[in-house]
Amino acid sequence: MLALWFSAITVCAQYEVGGGKGEPLLAADNTLHRIRVYLVNGTEGLTLRYTSATSSHRWFRYATRASEAEPVSASRQGNTSTVDHPETGYGYFVQDGENYAMSDFIWIIDYAEYPVQIRNLHAGESGDPCIALRLNGEDATAPLTYRTPGGTETVLRRSYEVSYMTQVWHENSRAFMSVMRIDTLEGDPLGRSLAPPLEDTEIQLSGDLFARHFGMEKTFSTNLYQAVALEVHADTTTLTDGGTNMQADGNAILAPAHVRFAAHANTPAASLFIWQIYRSDDTEKPLVRFTGAEVEYTFALAGDYIVRLEVSDRTGACTNTEHTYNISVTETVVLVPNAFTPEGSPGVNDEFKIVYKSVSRFRCTIFNRWGAELFRWTDPSKGWDGKYRGKLVPAGAYFYVIEYTGTDGKTHKKTGDINVIRSTKFKTTKE
Repeated sequence: MLALWFSAITVCAQYEVGGGKGEPLLAADNTLHRIRVYLVNGTEGLTLRYTSATSSHRWFRYATRASEAEPVSASRQGNTSTVDHPETGYGYFVQDGENYAMSDFIWIIDYAEYPVQIRNLHAGESGDPCIALRLNGEDATAPLTYRTPGGTETVLRRSYEVSYMTQVWHENSRAFMSVMRIDTLEGDPLGRSLAPPLEDTEIQLSGDLFARHFGMEKTFSTNLYQAVALEVHADTTTLTDGGTNMQADGNAILAPAHVRFAAHANTPAASLFIWQIYRSDDTEKPLVRFTGAEVEYTFALAGDYIVRLEVSDRTGACTNTEHTYNISVTETVVLVPNAFTPEGSPGVNDEFKIVYKSVSRFRCTIFNRWGAELFRWTDPSKGWDGKYRGKLVPAGAYFYVIEYTGTDGKTHKKTGDINVIRSTKFKTTKE
């Protein structure tokens, strides 16, 4: 038995592998065990070459461990020696120098003897198709193995590429776009969980990537896979109209609040959209139920609401309920001033306007002391400029009647006096 030992000084590899169809491939560099694994495509013209600082070196090979190595004949030319037609499935090394310091190791595998063999590739028969895609099939591919100098059998991991069409959400355009997704799989490609496609697609498995190097890559395809996984995005837009005299109330919205709800999902896989609106104190029975990706609803009554979106795929296998909104509608407030100064200080208290929030069906009427109607308006954000038929009214007290519907759903009435204060520089006109 040949006695071997490692030098404390790292020896630079000087091996050259040639022959076969195409360039030999360095498939693994196991620095821990100082061994490199080369793949060749066939053994035609296969050679191993080693160049030393001296001509005093010898070739060995081992099948199980380096300590059981056997000599290998080699031709020599100067300091370079060549092993012609070496057998694959062995580890080779050179002892260089009189102290028998051992060089690095190489292992040769004929890749042509270990082709990828996958049959009946299909997808989605196990696992949860709503969150993952799983490739299944029959893998009859023989493993690529080598042995370290110490005798440990090690598997050379293959790599594959899996590709399929899917959809990607673009925030700027608020839309989904179709793209090709390509993932690299290390090791056994079957039984692996992948991101589920968001559109109908064939799934292709290509490889392994060693075969790609030699131009002998294989591609396996599934039948058309019907997508069931969902990705949902949603947004809301509040369309409430309010003037400068509308009183805000924190994060709450003011009635009547017209709100648009819009859902975006990966169609046609996503096919059923359901919006449901509940009072927060009764989440069992919805106030309303809409179907459709986009809906509008008017919140007219004060209170707290919950809006829920449910999206399902066309098969009913997957449902997305991630989007829920909490909406608070303020109670009605109407505050009426008791005086104003038309054209006294432009922009400052020069109109009779109420301060309000959450008011609908508004009407205000101004009367003089004899009960004659001077002005009327129905938009609470508007007001009275103190004019009648285009001319300012005299200073004094006038009577208003305000009728409005609040967020309690009831009609209310406010009456009172409004004082018109005039500057002496303005000439009054007879009412």
